[in-house]
Amino acid sequence: MQRQSIAVIHAKTTIHPFTPHLPIDVLHNPAYSIMAADTASAPADTGVIAYAQSSLDRIMPPASRQQAYDSTCSFAQSRPVLFSFLATQLLFALLPLLLFASFAASTVAFALGAALVFSLFWIGVAFMVLVPSLLLTASVAVLAWAWAVGGFVVARWLYERLSGAGAGAGADGEAAKKPTPVLKIEDRN
Repeated sequence: MQRQSIAVIHAKTTIHPFTPHLPIDVLHNPAYSIMAADTASAPADTGVIAYAQSSLDRIMPPASRQQAYDSTCSFAQSRPVLFSFLATQLLFALLPLLLFASFAASTVAFALGAALVFSLFWIGVAFMVLVPSLLLTASVAVLAWAWAVGGFVVARWLYERLSGAGAGAGADGEAAKKPTPVLKIEDRN
């Protein structure tokens, strides 16, 4: 029964020259538009199809897509020779354009990757110079610190020996040790 009704629709309508499988009435019938969706009979969109549809809806809303589709169909009907020329040009130029776009994108990606590898290489070389120089400077810093501390200890020892010799020496030859007050506190009572 359904085949007969479809055959009747095809028999009563005019066939579009660029879409012979669809009658003109179907092309302009809102029930067959790309926005019309019978949710009761349509299978549930899941996974990749739903993600692609939502991504496409974010880029170009369904109303804008329907308007572009309708204007393209009306242009194809009003100027079929020009539309066929433009469609043929687009069809043949699409592959070189896509190849060029992929070449440009891959060239930029390769350049960024090469720059990253180049930078990491020279950072590694600089790191190989940095580590030994840090070890050398740390060693020199430890030696300078040891020299300064050693010099301070020797100078303090000499000061204690020489300052105690003039004040008088005890029986064992050491200077009398008197604590030298650093801060004098006065009683104010």
